[in-house]
Amino acid sequence: MSLEKHSRQNEAVLNDRLNELKSLALNIVETEPRNSDALNSLGLICMQSKFYDEAIGFFEQAHNIEPERVEYTDNLAKAFEFCAKKMCELGHFPSAIEILERGLVIFPDNLALTLKMSFALGLAKRNKEALAVSNAVIKSDPESAEAHDMRGLALLGLSQIDLAINSFRRALDCNNEYAGVCVNMGSAFRIKGDLNEAALWFEKAINLDKNNKQAHNNLGILFFERNDLKRAEKSIRNALAIDPDFAEAHFNLSRVLLMAEDFSEGWKQYGWRWSCPEFPSTWREYPQPIWKGEDLNNKNILVWSEQGIGDEIMFANTLADLNQNSAGVIIECSERLVPVFKRSFGGITVVARQEPPHPLIENFNAKVQIPLGSICNYYRTTIDSFPSKSQGYLKSDPSITEKIKSRYDALGEGIKVGISWRSGNPIVGHERSIPIEMWHEILSLPGCHFINLQYGNIEDDLKDIFNSYGISVHQDKLVDPMKSAEEWFAQIAALDHVISVDNSTIQVSGSLGVPTWTLLSAAPEWRFGLDRSDHLWHPSVRVFRQQQKGKWGPLMKKVASEFAYFIEN
Repeated sequence: MSLEKHSRQNEAVLNDRLNELKSLALNIVETEPRNSDALNSLGLICMQSKFYDEAIGFFEQAHNIEPERVEYTDNLAKAFEFCAKKMCELGHFPSAIEILERGLVIFPDNLALTLKMSFALGLAKRNKEALAVSNAVIKSDPESAEAHDMRGLALLGLSQIDLAINSFRRALDCNNEYAGVCVNMGSAFRIKGDLNEAALWFEKAINLDKNNKQAHNNLGILFFERNDLKRAEKSIRNALAIDPDFAEAHFNLSRVLLMAEDFSEGWKQYGWRWSCPEFPSTWREYPQPIWKGEDLNNKNILVWSEQGIGDEIMFANTLADLNQNSAGVIIECSERLVPVFKRSFGGITVVARQEPPHPLIENFNAKVQIPLGSICNYYRTTIDSFPSKSQGYLKSDPSITEKIKSRYDALGEGIKVGISWRSGNPIVGHERSIPIEMWHEILSLPGCHFINLQYGNIEDDLKDIFNSYGISVHQDKLVDPMKSAEEWFAQIAALDHVISVDNSTIQVSGSLGVPTWTLLSAAPEWRFGLDRSDHLWHPSVRVFRQQQKGKWGPLMKKVASEFAYFIEN
């Protein structure tokens, strides 16, 4: 018998035994409603089964009957703590805070519940409140390592990195064997950009506690950011050996494997994204079963989009494959993309994502459903399965495109080049963005008219490049990508070329088949592969890579030189 099978059998036996004990205790409570021992036993059984909310109910009843019994008090407090922890792991931070508030009404001086409240508030991005809670604990107990740790996390959430590091150091002064603090210290140095120091702290955490799954996982992320995929995979698999259900580690492993172009296992691991609290999309609650690759010749399928608009555009290049192999496809997508998808995918029904869902979804008679990114499990499993034709798979509105092209032709002779220099990614956008002043060699090249594709407040950037170098970048104020995807796509389709950092611009230009050069930071997304100069998702895109983190100068010189040659030829 395999170890895994033996473990499953033991778990089944334990569950059967717990169910028997629960049944016995419930029978006692039915006849003796104030039997505190039976109620406490029911709470313990629920705790063992990880039904913490039920455990709270039983422990509360036992505690109310005999409030002087210490074990009832301890059990109830633990149930509140464990229930809040479970809610945090599931990403249900408001529920965790609500549970802790209930617990703190009963046990206002309970240190564990108070510290858990600081932690939950931080996860809910209520960092100022988290800081106030941890400060209150420190005031009453200055030697609490946990309180200084929570204070550090709150400060980290407020981007006060140096103060956070000081708090973590204070926590280690109180307890120099606190592995969790070492993990948080490593995270602080990683945010600060000192990857070597971060690695030392993660390794120290592992030396203190070899079963610290977060330390192994974080070390793996660090190796991934250094493009050391083998060590990244090893560290993340170490985390999964400790906890096979560690969703964050599975998702990080998917990023490593996909960058290494191990698509078969990579997409399977990518499925864990839905169990990660920080994943930016919500699961759509439709009744149809999930499609798992079975024959669709006689079945309609419902597809619903996920993540940001750039991801929707990129993953949409699988829709034609799915449509060819099914009876019919209906896709629910961002409202802005509906007209573009309708025009581009003949035979596919397109509706906007809304609440309640569009009536066409119910009338479509879909037998199965799938999130858009999961189609890759079946149609993007090898390098050869990616699109090879550079003309793209999405289409702009031809009349709008022609109007915009006429406006740009009026600028004069020369190729029309769209540029975008900023990433809006809230976590790594600053690393991917290139200050517009560093574009001056490219923007000074003759034979070109440069068109702004950067949305947001860019007036100061355009003034700076003009004041410093006398360079004018044309800003088409008739196009607003945030309001109209139709004009956004048409504007880019009207161009001869695009040069952009990694943002949604390249997803649009690549999907349209517009020749595009994208400028990547030293730690790019998995979708670009490890060292490719092409882009598997978009054959019209050429990739230029930063060789040293934070150093854009050499790359911009190279791009300017190659673009000058491109213009001449």
